Amino acid sequence: MRAAVVGVVAVLFSLRVGAADPPPPSAVFEYAAKAGEVTWRRAQHPTSETSSREMFTYALALCQAGRHPERLQKLFEVGRQMQDRDPRSKGYGNFRWSWKDSAVLDFNAVDFSMQAGAVIWLRHRDAMPAGAREVLRDVLEYAVQGCLRHKVAPSYTNIALMNAGNLILLGEGLGKPEVAEEGYARLDRATLSIWEIGVHEYCSPTYYGVDLDDLGLIEAFCQRERGREQARALLELFWTDIAANWFPGSQRLGGTRSRDYDYVRGQGSLDTQLWASGWLAGPERGGIGAVYAGLTRWRPPTDLLQLSEKFPRVVKQRWGQAERESRTYYAMADVALSASGGNYNTMDIPLSVDLPGDREFPRCYFIPDGRHDPYGKVKIAESAAHAKTLHLTPFFVAAQRKCDAAAVVVYRGGKDLVRGSGSIESHFVMPREVDAFWVGDRKVDVGRKVSVAVGAREAVVLRKGTAAVGIRVPWAKKIEGSEAPVAFVYDGNEYGVVRLTVDHGNYAGEPPARTDAAAALWVRVGSGLKDDAAFEAWRKEFAGAPAEGAADRNQVGIKVSGVDGPVEVVAAAPFTEVAALEPAASSAVLDIDGVDVGRDILRRTDVIKEYLAGRTKYPPVKVGVKGTYWEAEDGWVVPPMRVDADPAASKGKYVWMPGEPGGKGGSVGGSVTWRLDVGKAGTYFVWGRVLSATPSDDSFFARIEAKGKVIRDGTWALGVHREWAWVPVGVGEAAAKVPAPIDLPAGEVTFELRTREDGTKIDRLFITGEAGERPADSR
Repeated sequence: MRAAVVGVVAVLFSLRVGAADPPPPSAVFEYAAKAGEVTWRRAQHPTSETSSREMFTYALALCQAGRHPERLQKLFEVGRQMQDRDPRSKGYGNFRWSWKDSAVLDFNAVDFSMQAGAVIWLRHRDAMPAGAREVLRDVLEYAVQGCLRHKVAPSYTNIALMNAGNLILLGEGLGKPEVAEEGYARLDRATLSIWEIGVHEYCSPTYYGVDLDDLGLIEAFCQRERGREQARALLELFWTDIAANWFPGSQRLGGTRSRDYDYVRGQGSLDTQLWASGWLAGPERGGIGAVYAGLTRWRPPTDLLQLSEKFPRVVKQRWGQAERESRTYYAMADVALSASGGNYNTMDIPLSVDLPGDREFPRCYFIPDGRHDPYGKVKIAESAAHAKTLHLTPFFVAAQRKCDAAAVVVYRGGKDLVRGSGSIESHFVMPREVDAFWVGDRKVDVGRKVSVAVGAREAVVLRKGTAAVGIRVPWAKKIEGSEAPVAFVYDGNEYGVVRLTVDHGNYAGEPPARTDAAAALWVRVGSGLKDDAAFEAWRKEFAGAPAEGAADRNQVGIKVSGVDGPVEVVAAAPFTEVAALEPAASSAVLDIDGVDVGRDILRRTDVIKEYLAGRTKYPPVKVGVKGTYWEAEDGWVVPPMRVDADPAASKGKYVWMPGEPGGKGGSVGGSVTWRLDVGKAGTYFVWGRVLSATPSDDSFFARIEAKGKVIRDGTWALGVHREWAWVPVGVGEAAAKVPAPIDLPAGEVTFELRTREDGTKIDRLFITGEAGERPADSR
């Protein structure tokens, strides 16, 4: 077993996790082929429901099962009819997602289609009928261009890995080495992104299934050993992540997550890979898409599943660029609490509790809602191609110390809200079928519809077996700033849940540009409460524990007295960054009980070895108290960032990620890193000579580390500068006229800029220990 995990899992476990023998691949392929009969009927007479993706996936299932080769040509022809073949089109080589679409609307369609198409060509082209082979080859030639033109940010993890794998397999299968080379480069960038910021689509029960499909195909079919080793390391990372966050009590992925399609029960396409690997018993899963799980050769070792049996355990992992973008998961046998430091998108669960039950038993979760849809059942248009259960993306930040989590949510107005809705609500949803509920000292009957007002000092508590969950709302504000009502509600829904709801009020017409709507929440979980006396003592202690809060237009916050120490969140207007966070957010890729297992796994890959070696090959910049200059190009530049020439730049060179002025683009895979040799510990100030031509090209991510500790990490906003200009570094703050003070220790310090917006240029840097010293205007 991996050395990095031995110390975590080599213990005696008191609880065994249920698992089953994995089905043989032949059985998976047979199931997938049979499940595709509906796809075959759609292919005969395409309707609005017919998708390009399913044509190729079903064809792969047939090939793997050795069934109906006579159907292949028809499937490929339908796919070809949905392909954009106009070289002048933005979607050239791509596919319409659905037959009903008038054009390419979802640019992921080419990658979802070629995930099957590339494998069919590699494995089955010689065995298929000549007509089918001819049509498929024609489709693939165009699809290569679609995949090359589909520029995916490495942080879009599931599609970035899929796109890289498709280019690798298409390039190697079609004899196009330059295409395969680009695929391997994109795989490197995705791996570097995970090394730097973790998995951005973290713990998603849907997208983790896609990630495992992607990596399984690369590991099984790419020709380069380096690529296979890299895929195996990433598979190990994802499966270790799944094991660490698995909640055995309900046999599913626990804790907070991004992009959840099933808010109430937290299930998704990951279930197919779990079934195929023997982690879930029961019936076949995944339909035609199960073919990818059947093709996966790398399976998690049986001892890895035992990681989920260790209680208690603390899991921490980073999932984004900003310092607060990380999550904590505290798991005990009978309950688990999790909090995230921010929102990723409109389908997140940033605060959650898991309780034991069957896989259909509801979870506890927080949702910021503008559509009267607390249970995530109303689908609305995310784009012209897709409708999803979307919710709001207000400013949200939380901190957690084991069994206590504190959070604030701020609905800033404008883009935080939705047009035509008119409502703002904050919900904490809980399972209805528990032993009992309390609001303050009142026991509440949820055998019928009920709505009970909750006071600012009252706790809502549920009991289930030996576990308890308590939630308090120390303060809550309406749109205009008055106190918002809070209620405990059972509305007779069919999903088996109740909710605590903060009603922030309504608005008419367009969303207001600014609101005062906000709330603070405190969630605590209790474990091992064996009798009524233990539960009552726990409930009363939580209800009486001190909580401090502040809420006005300039600052919001909450500080609570947790069981294991204080938990605090403070944020200031304009509510884009956090001012105080206790405990501090983690910067680990995947930390299990104090060990960054994630980086230990990734460190074995060649791409990370090369990256770490590159960071040290440039001599450090000697930093004294008096000002020191250095050139941007004298650092370790990681693509897609690169060095280019400009006679107006210092020494004629600068560093950037290429991009058209005003064009929106970025890639967290690109960076430039410098080593600083600080002669004396103290407060320093940093400036950069930059060119940032438009508001879409005026920021970097900046990160400063020393001795394994992150000192500053966040956005460096430059403002617009159409000519080279010196701008102070204010990490995590808006552009300012004076630089932010940064406390540096003596010795080696690492300073890194990462791409946030392409087109932003850095020419030269300046550091000083004197607050009043400025860089010279000349080059």
